Amino acid sequence: MLDKYKFKLSGHVVLLICLILFSFMFIRLTYSVFHTDSNGTVSNKIAFYVLEARTQTQSIKIGNLSPDGQDFSYDIEVANYTSGKVSEVDLEYSLIIVTTTNIPVTYKLYKNDGTTNIIGTKEIIQDSNMMYFFRYSPQVGSFTHGSVERDKYTLVVNFPASFNKEKYQDLIEAIEITVDANQV
Repeated sequence: MLDKYKFKLSGHVVLLICLILFSFMFIRLTYSVFHTDSNGTVSNKIAFYVLEARTQTQSIKIGNLSPDGQDFSYDIEVANYTSGKVSEVDLEYSLIIVTTTNIPVTYKLYKNDGTTNIIGTKEIIQDSNMMYFFRYSPQVGSFTHGSVERDKYTLVVNFPASFNKEKYQDLIEAIEITVDANQV
């Protein structure tokens, strides 16, 4: 004979299984209402900036630099175009100037024929060979995509006349300028 309690328990288990199956069917029906398939095409255009990934080296001749207090100017240009092609992305760039600490010359940097010195922070760094350098970090510049833009910098080097001493005549000064551009 079946016990009344076991009969009720088996009825509840059957009812619970039916509810679970019904909920799975309902969830599947609900999911299918919000699910769709479609066909389409994707534009595979990729934006590039046209600055070539390369190192450019240009000699800055400081042979004429002498301790007479005269300014010597050198022009540096940074642009977002080359050969008629304009950058397709916004660019942000930094200009870093690294010099040796051999000769007590002064440096000034002017942007776009301005009159304000933007040389930025000056810090002393040391390389792996234990040599010391000055690193100047001027402000960051930026270019907007699609428009032809150019920034012109003028580096002014001055060797003060007060250092017209024999001990400076055989020393060599080196200047390295790095432009680091990144997509914004």
